[in-house]
Amino acid sequence: MNKIIILSCLLLLTSCGTTTDTSLNTTAFSGEGFSINIPKTWIVIDKPTLPTPTEGTIALALTSTDIVSGFSNSMSIIKEKLTETITSKNYSLTNYVHTTAAYLDFVKLDEKTIAFGDKDESNLYVFESKYNMNTPKQEFIQTAKVCGDTVYLITFGLGLNTPTAKYEDLIKTFTCSK
Repeated sequence: MNKIIILSCLLLLTSCGTTTDTSLNTTAFSGEGFSINIPKTWIVIDKPTLPTPTEGTIALALTSTDIVSGFSNSMSIIKEKLTETITSKNYSLTNYVHTTAAYLDFVKLDEKTIAFGDKDESNLYVFESKYNMNTPKQEFIQTAKVCGDTVYLITFGLGLNTPTAKYEDLIKTFTCSK
């Protein structure tokens, strides 16, 4: 009888709280100089249809096939050659300072240190903002990873109030390749 009570209490406790499903059906993607797990059902966007970033080049752009309120989740990786030696963590911090000035209605939701598979650490930022007055407010997850003389800026654009843990886990799968 005690085992049943203990088991029932454990099941009740594990179903409470803010636990989210962090599993995603993913596939490995190998890009130029990197690899990362990406959502299997998301579509790679052709580079000619994308705007040209002000700095760097687009290494990967993905979009979800699900559209909610005229918006689909997306992911982009912008790569740029570095002119000086900098850590992933410091690049992420510097980029964040520029990001706060570049977006409208900016609200920081979270900041944490993450570790990639090679134990390199970076800051990960979660924030809400708008690109401009004509776009809806979105939630973003952003960090940077330095690989030798190249930095990769990894950004997820999500609908508001989207649980972010599974996307943060995808970012952590980013690895540098030769």
